[in-house]
Amino acid sequence: MLKNTKNSKKLGRPEAIDSKELLKRYRALKQFFEHNWGRFGLEFQRVRKPDDVRVILRMVPGVEWCMPFRQEAPLGCLLMDGDTEVDARELARTREQYRSADATEHRLSLEYYPLRQKADEATIALKVFISQLGQGIRFFPFFFVVAVAGEKLGIRDVTTSSNRLEAEFQQAQKKTRDLKEKLLSQSAWYARNEVVRFARSRRHVGTPTTFAKAMAGLPEYGWIHSFRRCNQIKEESGGAHVEYFYQLFQLLKALTRKMKPINLSKLETRLQNKLLDPDTNPSLRAYVSPSWAYLKQAFAECRGKHFERGELPYKIVGRFLAHLEGGKTAIEVELAKREELF
Repeated sequence: MLKNTKNSKKLGRPEAIDSKELLKRYRALKQFFEHNWGRFGLEFQRVRKPDDVRVILRMVPGVEWCMPFRQEAPLGCLLMDGDTEVDARELARTREQYRSADATEHRLSLEYYPLRQKADEATIALKVFISQLGQGIRFFPFFFVVAVAGEKLGIRDVTTSSNRLEAEFQQAQKKTRDLKEKLLSQSAWYARNEVVRFARSRRHVGTPTTFAKAMAGLPEYGWIHSFRRCNQIKEESGGAHVEYFYQLFQLLKALTRKMKPINLSKLETRLQNKLLDPDTNPSLRAYVSPSWAYLKQAFAECRGKHFERGELPYKIVGRFLAHLEGGKTAIEVELAKREELF
């Protein structure tokens, strides 16, 4: 459920995205960012080039199958080729041209296909008529018979109209394809550029929530309008779940900030103790417990790397996520079971 804090009957042109659709996009993006924050959170906060946005997203295996970035989804353009620089007004014009062309193509298809079917049926009827005459047709001039029958069936008129509509329909299809290609190229550049503008703005701290708000309205909106619209839409209490990977990241980040100097062995022990603490979210503990062996492996791989304090939570959770999603042998699975937290 959602609540719109603004008057739904306010004056002005209708929004390109209604509140329910925007909330749906925001939720999907927030879930995606929270789950993968340890994998690419640093990179997103530091992104400075539009093309790098696609590179960062590609860090997620199978990102093109994730809900926010599927081909038919608005933000699928972030993964597509496109280097056509464009401003918001020009992009809006192209989008309107595409919608108009698509509507024209649809209208012509509704006119053309029934007429084409009618022409085909008339032609078949004429052939059936001729075949039924059989030997009797030799008593009549052949072309005269065909002409009379064809005229009665209206073949000439319907075929002429059908051919004309076919040419118009094919032309409309080409125009729609060309405009769609242009729109995708412009949308790809514009959306990636808006992500960079948000990351560089420093108006908001980079978190899964803020990135989701800035990107939910792309490419129809710029990041500022998207952020403002998302702020106006409030979820009912209890409706916002925080992904466990992000809960783990936040917990590890808090422990890292308190530890001076950084000692990964002690940090691992403190994290283990914190997860076993009765005051810790039991759902988080139950989620991490079966995979504690892979988290220990992530700690081991970060030792001796001399990561900065701010980078360490990203590196550990990112490696943990990679191990968790990677292939495992039967022996590895069995050994992991023996190291579960209880």
